Amino acid sequence: MSRFKNSGEFDKLRRELLLDCQRSGGFDAFKARIEEIARARIDSGQLAYTTPDKVHKELMQEVNRFPVVERFASEVPMLSDGAFKDGIRSSMQRILREDRGQKEPPSAASAPLPEPPAPSQPSTTDASAKEEPPIPPVLPPQEADVPLVPRGSPSEANRDGKMEMSNRAPLTTTQETSPVPPPPPRR
Repeated sequence: MSRFKNSGEFDKLRRELLLDCQRSGGFDAFKARIEEIARARIDSGQLAYTTPDKVHKELMQEVNRFPVVERFASEVPMLSDGAFKDGIRSSMQRILREDRGQKEPPSAASAPLPEPPAPSQPSTTDASAKEEPPIPPVLPPQEADVPLVPRGSPSEANRDGKMEMSNRAPLTTTQETSPVPPPPPRR
């Protein structure tokens, strides 16, 4: 899959699919429904004191609760088009062939079928196809690769557990404020 993404085919298909989705008739309704779900969740006040990453995760879970995305994907004509699926399949097969070292797709009409090996002879083609190149060993770091730390420096003292904690003053004198307003009082 990573080879498929690295080949540029993935980005090309993603751009084509995005354009097709944006041109479809239901795209505005899809965006409006997603916005409605997200606004309802944000307006509930439950996300007021959460981090932005957590807010994003919560909103994605909320959207996934509803079959909005699946419904929109079923209406996009490109996803149900056989040519689109065939294009993905042929791109992936081409990448797999390149990965195996084959230049062209084997054609059934021009290439004779190989005879299966006799039962007493082990198959060498199966073993060589599954055989992977050996993984190079990881060498230990050389002395020149490791940066030298002068004796008595703070990083060495910290590494040895001898670092004394100093009284660190705040960087600014302004009072810390929160960008999120406090919750409304309960009645």
